[in-house]
Amino acid sequence: MRRSSRTVIGVDIGRHTIKAAQLQIGAGQRRILALSLLPRPQSEKEIGPEDVAALRKSLKRHGFSGHRIAIAAPDRMLLRATLEVPSKVAGASAEQVIRMELARLQSVAPDAFEMAYWEFRPAANSRPMTQTLAVGCPHDAANALLDLFEAGGFRVAALDVRSAAVARACGPLLAPAPQITAIVDLGWRSTSVLFVCGRSLVYERSVPGAPVGELTARFTEVFAIGPGSAYQIIGTIGPGTEEPSGSYDAESLAVIRKHVRAHFDKLLEELKVPLSYANHQFPGAGVQRLLLIGGGAGVPGLASYFEAKLGIEVRRAAPGDLLDSPPELLAKAGNPAQTCAVGLAQFEGVR
Repeated sequence: MRRSSRTVIGVDIGRHTIKAAQLQIGAGQRRILALSLLPRPQSEKEIGPEDVAALRKSLKRHGFSGHRIAIAAPDRMLLRATLEVPSKVAGASAEQVIRMELARLQSVAPDAFEMAYWEFRPAANSRPMTQTLAVGCPHDAANALLDLFEAGGFRVAALDVRSAAVARACGPLLAPAPQITAIVDLGWRSTSVLFVCGRSLVYERSVPGAPVGELTARFTEVFAIGPGSAYQIIGTIGPGTEEPSGSYDAESLAVIRKHVRAHFDKLLEELKVPLSYANHQFPGAGVQRLLLIGGGAGVPGLASYFEAKLGIEVRRAAPGDLLDSPPELLAKAGNPAQTCAVGLAQFEGVR
């Protein structure tokens, strides 16, 4: 009988919560081994020793094994650019061109950062320029983050780009190339959309408005309730006509749905701009599928509501939609806020 192995622990630290995931690998298959989501000791702050200590305690309680982790570099730390690179340039020459251009655009020294990039090269590409998504992480910022976790007893196996981890996690649900998949991350303070073709990241951008925090604040004000109760409503009542769990009178239900629909209709309008850009910039099959991740993707019926409005296939991409999970983890695996952590856990193969 073949022995199963565990992956590194994927750690995704957001503005309000810390998410962690570890997978088990056996017979070439990955399945969820452990998941954890805990509030940050100090939300909205820079990652600090308190976060590292809270993470260690949580991992001990939730069945994680080992101290090797893959963490997502905070977006505010990264240098980003979408570039046009001559199609005839490839390999080390292309990397040098991309590095120099990213350094110029960000006004930093070319040797001051680590870099990853993704090229979009369609099979029938005859264009003289290749669109390239480049991401850099300054050495000083990266070393400070690595030192913080290693001082807390962890061994950092990888410092990853969050968008790359998201695309990796969503692999089982990505449309086959040359179709393009849009992945919308509905976070607490921000919303972003990432476009993926096959395994290549081709374009990403932030989308104005409609983060989960705004809707929570609105319900707090309208119903004079605490943020916790407001967030519970968001996870119970969606924009559709499905019957919610719990008891709500007809008048309250109508008011709640009115606010939820207005909130996400605003987001849908904003999404039309990058969707139109992607369909124009990357002709062919175009955007055929949209995946929803992040805390806001847990709103009941949101995928079907988006699908009806956008006219393309829309699916939620929670860990349980992507990988097998033991029965005791089904509830945690149904939370799409955990998706990035699962992608981080897949950064490295078996130990």
